[in-house]
Amino acid sequence: MKLSCLLLATTALLRSARRQRLNWRQAMRRSYALLSLGGLLLAGCASTLTSSERTWMLEQYAAWAPDVAFYAPIAQAAYRRSPVMPTLPNTQFIRVTDLPVSGGVPGTTTTYVLGTDDVAHRHYIGIEGTQDFRQLLTDADAVPREDNTLTIRVHPGFAAVARAVDEDLKAKRLLKAGYTVGLTGHSLGGAAALLLAMRLEKAGGTVERLVTFGQPRVTDTAGVSAFNRLMQRTTRVAGCDDVVPFVPSRGYTHGGNVLLLLDSPYFEAAREDLSRRPFAVALLELKNVRDGDAFRGHQMATYIARLAQPHTKPWTYTAVNPIVCSGR
Repeated sequence: MKLSCLLLATTALLRSARRQRLNWRQAMRRSYALLSLGGLLLAGCASTLTSSERTWMLEQYAAWAPDVAFYAPIAQAAYRRSPVMPTLPNTQFIRVTDLPVSGGVPGTTTTYVLGTDDVAHRHYIGIEGTQDFRQLLTDADAVPREDNTLTIRVHPGFAAVARAVDEDLKAKRLLKAGYTVGLTGHSLGGAAALLLAMRLEKAGGTVERLVTFGQPRVTDTAGVSAFNRLMQRTTRVAGCDDVVPFVPSRGYTHGGNVLLLLDSPYFEAAREDLSRRPFAVALLELKNVRDGDAFRGHQMATYIARLAQPHTKPWTYTAVNPIVCSGR
């Protein structure tokens, strides 16, 4: 099975070379790069799931799916250009736009939505993902630094966004005492939501749930361990055709549970950092990358569309497999 997985990946790459009209020398260079990762692929290629593994994944999906469906519209509404706000029983939402982000790239702003349910005594927070060039530069500010509040090493660009939202919430006294908080966000917004959740917990608040979409990594192994209890209440939703959840690389790691969205009806539920697998090889073969739209799989609209499809078949995805991740 593992050998066939490696052969499948190699064959797919050669097919891609032919489609792109690469010459034989270029194709062989790509094939050699792939084969040099053979040890990793042989160690990580999918084997047949056992009955207990299938059952576990189905149970996890059943447990996570309601929250994922609940928070996706909030993450989408956090974008300043979103035409709609979430509608939830007993909950009033506000959108704070063009909030200055100090300590980051000059002129950077962010936007967030805040929902308040006075019946359930609960807040919901969604933070905007990357929208403009300044925010893109914030994403690129990726050399880990010690965060004085969290006392862990974090991505400074994402931390600046989280700090801006945290300080705005405090200055306007928008969070009510004794209320639990659920957080979400897409892309940069998901990363900032995680760091904001850490800040809230550090200050004695209660984070009930954290669900992110296409979230890049924000801290290192020590940082994940320091907030292990929060990570157990975290679900990261990642698309198999989305490269962003697997960066930045050096010095960073993911925590929490991950729901990997494959082509319907396939999915993977895991409690690991999937970026340890050789996803870079697989991502090169995806149709959307070949067609020059490398970030289509990262768009929140793509996540919404994937979530609307049925996911009933557990799968362990570790290599190029056009059946379960075609980039559609």
